[in-house]
Amino acid sequence: MLAASSSNPGGQRRSPFSMLMHNRQYRPYDVWLVSLFVVHVIVFAVVVWGTAMTTPYLDMLTWQHEALEALRANEATNWLHHFLLPHNEHRIAFERALTLIDLEIGGGHQIAFIAASLLSVLVIAGLLWRILSEGASNREKLLALLVPMLILSSTSALDIGVPINCVYPISLVFSVAAIVLFARAVTAQQNVAPLFAGAMLCALLSPFSNMTGLGIWPVLLWLGWQAKAKPPVLAVILSLAVIETSLYLWHDSTAPAVHSGTHGIAALERMIAYAGIFLGLPFSRLAALALPAMVFGLCLGLVALAVVVHDCLRRKTATRASLISTGLILIGLGVALMASLGRLNENVELIAPARYALYVMLLHAGLIMRALVWLRSRPCYVGQSDLKTATGLAVLLVLFQMASGLAGIRAASDLRAVVLSWQPGMEDARYVKLIFPELSYAVKVHQEVKDFLSTR
Repeated sequence: MLAASSSNPGGQRRSPFSMLMHNRQYRPYDVWLVSLFVVHVIVFAVVVWGTAMTTPYLDMLTWQHEALEALRANEATNWLHHFLLPHNEHRIAFERALTLIDLEIGGGHQIAFIAASLLSVLVIAGLLWRILSEGASNREKLLALLVPMLILSSTSALDIGVPINCVYPISLVFSVAAIVLFARAVTAQQNVAPLFAGAMLCALLSPFSNMTGLGIWPVLLWLGWQAKAKPPVLAVILSLAVIETSLYLWHDSTAPAVHSGTHGIAALERMIAYAGIFLGLPFSRLAALALPAMVFGLCLGLVALAVVVHDCLRRKTATRASLISTGLILIGLGVALMASLGRLNENVELIAPARYALYVMLLHAGLIMRALVWLRSRPCYVGQSDLKTATGLAVLLVLFQMASGLAGIRAASDLRAVVLSWQPGMEDARYVKLIFPELSYAVKVHQEVKDFLSTR
């Protein structure tokens, strides 16, 4: 654990607001930094409100239909099958549970999804700030506000407000919790077993919102090796990883389709290009910025790899915060690799959806955390240059939050208008794209939900 600073005796926890009143040494930059944080959070809340979708469409219609079938059957074995039933390649037990809650008490308005996603993002931001605040001075806690600002971004707000994207924040909150608990376990002097058990439980639950949650296992193995964990600990992680991954990927499905994509050097180039576009999110969503964003993403990936390699070469005792920052970096890099491999044989335009940006925000947060940990270890850690730099970064984050938030609200408004304007019998191409490929299925599900809700 990081040692308590003399400006904060005993490592007491204080909110950003109490820190302003407690220590006036670093004003006006502390005032600016906290004020920018408040503005950032307010804009985040506005974007969540402005993008909220309360009408189901696409996959959510399938979730509702399957939930109603399970309610009609209402048998123990059928419920187990329902929660573990694959949706495409994912097993979405949490989304299936939220669908049932939404139908039973939410009136089918998707509020349960929005609430669960919002809670997940807030927990991630809170956990990371708390880790950086342990034993930290007031100034260090102020600097640490940059990390929750990255997590509480307008791109995260889109994953919250658009319920179909809830699979990402719900999966990630378990992955981040697993990393935090595991880092505590390997650095704690007591109560290690409960922390380790909690980490394993969170890791086991992470893939049951999105398959990318399986990536937490190699991350935990890496962190265990870096923290010089005992072989039995690594053996438990590896065993759980093999068992869950094997069971998770086993489907009663037909043989996989054969793709006729690129091969050899061309395939490698495509994979690298997509990784750059993925890591360049959210900027790569703009056509005019696609190329520079891809270059930026590749450079960011190289920096992240350099941090990981540096840890390998030094093998010094890792602190809790440094372990967690490494875990966040590995999640971002791992998902970028998974996404690149997944699109290796697809002959489509290289586009990374904005909904994936939360993974990249975690990578950014990991790098910022690592920079803050490094800064605290410098003997020349004096003056206000760090607060000035942090304030400048906060200004950029707020400006980006406003610009991207406005664009997100407009995009969500257009989507909402199309979804709400659709009526049975309308067969326009935009409805086939945004409502459901088979509009007759959408009509059927809407009627099923209406009949079910009429009996509540």
